[in-house]
Amino acid sequence: MPIYQYVCEECGVPFEHFAHFSHNGHLPQCPRGHTRVRKVYQAPAVIFKGSGWYSTDHRPKPSSEEK
Repeated sequence: MPIYQYVCEECGVPFEHFAHFSHNGHLPQCPRGHTRVRKVYQAPAVIFKGSGWYSTDHRPKPSSEEK
């Protein structure tokens, strides 16, 4: 279940909301009961860099002298 972050537009309180992937798109209420909230978008928690998935993908190739 993903965790979405919201902020209330009326009182400014940030809060988190657990929702299923199949939720119907309705926005949750603020913990103080307000209904005007907006979703806060953030950078993903996982960042993939490089061309591969394994540590051996980034290892330099041995030169002919090291063999």
